[in-house]
Amino acid sequence: MRTILEWLKPGARVKRYIFMQILSIGLFIFCIVSLMSTYDLSIKMLVAYIALTTISIFGIIFSFILAQKNILFISLKNISKKNKSVRVKKLLYGDPELKKGPKIVVIGGGSGLPNLLKGLKEYTSNITAVVNVSSDDYTITSAMSGVEKLTPGDIRKCISALSTSETDIGKLLTYQSREDKINNNYSIGNAILTALIEITGSFPKAIDKLSEIFNMQGRIYPVTTDELILCAGLEDGEVVVGKENISDRVKETRSPIKQIFLKDGSVKTLPDVIEAIKNANVIVLGPGSLYTSVASNFLLEDVSKAIIKSKAKKVYIANIMNQPGQTDGYTLARYINEIERYIGKHILDYAIVNNGEITAEMIKDFNQEDSTPVKIDLENIQNRAISVVQEDLVLTAKNALIHDSERLAEIIMAITKSKKIGDLNIVKIKKKHLKNEKHINGKNKILNGMKNKQIKSEKKSSKPKAKKVSSNKEIKISAKSDATIDKIKKKISKE
Repeated sequence: MRTILEWLKPGARVKRYIFMQILSIGLFIFCIVSLMSTYDLSIKMLVAYIALTTISIFGIIFSFILAQKNILFISLKNISKKNKSVRVKKLLYGDPELKKGPKIVVIGGGSGLPNLLKGLKEYTSNITAVVNVSSDDYTITSAMSGVEKLTPGDIRKCISALSTSETDIGKLLTYQSREDKINNNYSIGNAILTALIEITGSFPKAIDKLSEIFNMQGRIYPVTTDELILCAGLEDGEVVVGKENISDRVKETRSPIKQIFLKDGSVKTLPDVIEAIKNANVIVLGPGSLYTSVASNFLLEDVSKAIIKSKAKKVYIANIMNQPGQTDGYTLARYINEIERYIGKHILDYAIVNNGEITAEMIKDFNQEDSTPVKIDLENIQNRAISVVQEDLVLTAKNALIHDSERLAEIIMAITKSKKIGDLNIVKIKKKHLKNEKHINGKNKILNGMKNKQIKSEKKSSKPKAKKVSSNKEIKISAKSDATIDKIKKKISKE
């Protein structure tokens, strides 16, 4: 009896179809009894009874099918909570429905990007993950040396996240034998990538081949196949060269990052990335390390220009916790302002931020003592047209506090369908921001003019700042930076 009553609770989406079925059965019985007890029927009455009987039959069939479908959906959803490998939407709707989903481009890196991809792949297979792959990332050793200068650390995680057999693929790609661990050799994932690069002839083609082999729900591209070396000028005057060095150095010195720039400004963006941005319905920035994983992608001029020109909705996902050294004490406004500093002012349409409680016990239990939660300060956001969506997004993982990927995906999917979502705390529509901008040729030309100014101003502001930092008389170069620069020089001399 208790099990039956469970289906009558609000939100089960079964009651409406049960009542519809009862009503249809009652109407069918009424029609049959009336036809059997009435001998003199006019043509109009006969047609009416036939119509009612037909409607009741269809009502019985469809209410039964829809009720069963919802019962199956709820059952599978409960099973999936216990067994994460069960894909509810995949089982119910299959690939054809996912292929009809919106085109979403996600730009970032680190552990935040694959976590988001896990949620999005349940709604659409039209996902393009743009990953910042830096040449100086030595965490994957030299697996690609002699074949490609790129290292596939973040890409490997994204392959696992987008695969339909996520857990098994993840174990395979990160597997190392005892001998490999002792000798610090690279993993099976790197060996597979290296082999595919040699077979296909390039890194992007190898990734495409991987998507076929592992049945991935989307595409993964490195932002560039050129040698990308990230540099940072710190507040104390020091210049640090190399992504890994930046992360280590700012954590060690606690000197804030003043400006990031590329060692080589002629780095070209992968054409597939620009094409994906042009065709996107939604462009998602983050989550991930603000400077080394997210904003560094916008240092490539083609990427920032493509995002500015794109008609897609631009969404920024703020981190839950600040990164020690890199973003100590940063608030939501600081994150948004920094992102738009590198990509262009007033470009973001939405910002998604966690407003769930993070207690001192949670920070202690998950080894986050060196970090602080990102505070929400709407009054300091320079982009007064942005819509801020505040939700409880905190989940706990091994030694970390992470975003709820399912809830994030739900919010992003809602954004694809509606202009208004969540708690719009600042300004509801962009037109309000443009009221004071008068132009004789109308609103469209105002927007185009603003975008052109943004592009020009970004060029002017970014280049001089980089030079100013690098030409400072008090600049110090760390030992790690010297080592990285020597490695770069050796590579160049060999070539």
